[in-house]
Amino acid sequence: MKHLVFGIALICGLLFAQLSTAQAADYYVGTSDATGMECYLMTDTIVKLWTTETGKGFSARLKMVGKTVQYLDYELVIRYNGTRRFKNSAGYSGEATPDDTPIEWNMCQYVAKNRF
Repeated sequence: MKHLVFGIALICGLLFAQLSTAQAADYYVGTSDATGMECYLMTDTIVKLWTTETGKGFSARLKMVGKTVQYLDYELVIRYNGTRRFKNSAGYSGEATPDDTPIEWNMCQYVAKNRF
């Protein structure tokens, strides 16, 4: 009888642990041409900052993985007309495009598709 009660308690505990566990995902957005590091949008850091009649602003963090791990904080602007802009904590800013700034473009595309 003790084994049966223990077994039921163990199964219930495992089921509860599975249901209550939420994990943040890092979404791969590309490999940097400048650093060679793999870049991941940390999806749990995406926060909507503002909304206007022309678009929305978000903050997010990028994790860059190579021999070391580095982080960049971003402000992303996603306009309803399809333009995407960015500013990061390293001082870079501009329009995100698939050809010139593919990592920032992929970040904006993820946010637009999943948080907009």
